[in-house]
Amino acid sequence: MERAVAVKKLTSLLGKKLGYRVDREAPDAEERAAIKQRFDEARVRHDELKQRRRDRFEAVLAADAEYQALHKACAAAHDEMQKAGSGLHSYKFTVGTSNGMFFHIRAQGDSWEEVIAKLTAAKV
Repeated sequence: MERAVAVKKLTSLLGKKLGYRVDREAPDAEERAAIKQRFDEARVRHDELKQRRRDRFEAVLAADAEYQALHKACAAAHDEMQKAGSGLHSYKFTVGTSNGMFFHIRAQGDSWEEVIAKLTAAKV
């Protein structure tokens, strides 16, 4: 199918905001099949090595009491950090623009005055 015919048909299906991309170097169906086979073989090899690494990790460090204590302390500190950090980026007022699909945040604050001041300062 010619590009002009395809674009006309796609425009009737998707509307005036149609966008498209052509990648002339993309693999065809046969090349993708060969790539998938290489990918599957590499994934199997990776999974085997990852499991061997995990087994070795557990064998070496399971008996190390200092490592186990550090691991527990690190996990507890991580949990505390997550709980404390959840409120860091929360504001009472959030203002932005929407293009129909995404909401783009332009300013956040604890009062309308703070938000307006941030927007005004950003325009200067």
